[in-house]
Amino acid sequence: MLIKSKILCVVHLSVKDLAYKILYAARPSEMTSFKKDFVFEPFKVTEVKFRGFECPRPRSGHRIACDDVNIYCFGGYNPVLPRASVQRENPTWTPERPLFKELWSFSIASRKWKEHKVVENMPEELASNAMCMNGRYLMIFGGTGAPFGNKCSNDVIAWKTSPGDAKLQVLEATGSRPPGQYGQAILCHDGYVYTIGGTNGFAYNSDIYRLDLRTLVWEPVFVGTGGDGEPIGRYRHEVARVGDKLYVLGGGTGEWAFELMEIPVFDIQTKTWTTLTPKADDTSKDTVAPLPRKCHSAVQIDTPSGIQVFVAGGSDGQSVFEDIWRLNVNTLQWNIMQKAVLPHPLYFHSSTVTSQGCMYVFGGIEPKDDATSRNNILYKVWLCIPKLSEICWDALLHLYPNLDQLSRGKLLDLGIPIHMVDRLQPF
Repeated sequence: MLIKSKILCVVHLSVKDLAYKILYAARPSEMTSFKKDFVFEPFKVTEVKFRGFECPRPRSGHRIACDDVNIYCFGGYNPVLPRASVQRENPTWTPERPLFKELWSFSIASRKWKEHKVVENMPEELASNAMCMNGRYLMIFGGTGAPFGNKCSNDVIAWKTSPGDAKLQVLEATGSRPPGQYGQAILCHDGYVYTIGGTNGFAYNSDIYRLDLRTLVWEPVFVGTGGDGEPIGRYRHEVARVGDKLYVLGGGTGEWAFELMEIPVFDIQTKTWTTLTPKADDTSKDTVAPLPRKCHSAVQIDTPSGIQVFVAGGSDGQSVFEDIWRLNVNTLQWNIMQKAVLPHPLYFHSSTVTSQGCMYVFGGIEPKDDATSRNNILYKVWLCIPKLSEICWDALLHLYPNLDQLSRGKLLDLGIPIHMVDRLQPF
């Protein structure tokens, strides 16, 4: 409690003078009265309230990724979108083709969504793609159309993020391409795009391929033969990378969900699998362990005690979960986040995390009265205590939500650091 009070005191001292300077510098039409006091609450899940008039419609099977300035949302699926919410002038979704031909960005600083008009190479396979960031590039791989499994993609699509229209680039790759599939996991590491597992709707695998981004040549890294020690094929799993090791977290098939208490680990250097058994959480009266799950999300952050992985939500095929679990990779210790709980059970959602350690969760299916009820809610939760400058930035945006209406030059004149200004007014 004492630490929290000190943080709040410093934050108020840091932003109060700056906030008044902003109010005096702004035109009357830009001035906004202060909201209630800012309280920094790490490890607590809160809903992000959107500003502006645009936002993505409810969906599942989409993917999100972020670059600290924006969160990017691609594709998704909703077979029961209410007719009242269908935009007649927007052909990105129809009842006959319930996939969203959409690419959105969400400004973390201004809390505004923007839809990017995709003028080249929008694919038809828009459900359960895999997506990640590679520098300024958004990388998309695989996916399926509707009905699922009828047509699957094995294209790698790249987009150099920008504020305008999107010209998606289908990489002209050669070599031993992985089969078309969906529900796989991808990551970028050391100049390669790795894809792990997936399904074509009938068969499931844990195969690993990689694309060399310098030569655009695919090569198989591991193709399963059913031998001892190989993990069971799966989809809608998550993968964490620590050094040259890939940790496969959960996933499943149409009928099964796999354990989080058994973690298949692939060594990129030796091209071998091992299975690790992490420890359950014994910090409370009763020892608890995460239940098997698929269709969850996971992110990882680097901390002074090593890499930590956070798993949120998911389903075992029967139940849907709202819990968030933390895995310390160094100690292989699971801990349930007692304070960080999703407001509703959720699966087929997507998560991403900023470099400062703030996780965002968007969309997915909630098991309400209608089992296919999808949402377009964005949640955030700080997974660590960030730098004081990040807390001050959060406080400033809370106290002055119209900060994005000031010009870049005025923001700099007010003394806001240029790397913060870049988040509000990127070039």
